[in-house]
Amino acid sequence: MNNFNGQRGWYKDSHNKKISGVCSGLAQRLDFPIWSTRLVVLLLLVSFPLMVAIGYFIAHCCLTEKTD
Repeated sequence: MNNFNGQRGWYKDSHNKKISGVCSGLAQRLDFPIWSTRLVVLLLLVSFPLMVAIGYFIAHCCLTEKTD
């Protein structure tokens, strides 16, 4: 399951996005399934709505798009 990814770091994945691609980029960086990353973010959003919303917005603004 470990595949070499030429692009290191965290980025937004515009091909697998639902909102802006932050969760799919994080899932690919950590080598997790995208659905589980989205589920964890949703559960954290219910528990800590303001912190998660601010963090997601900052990630949306600061992360670069994935280059293929």
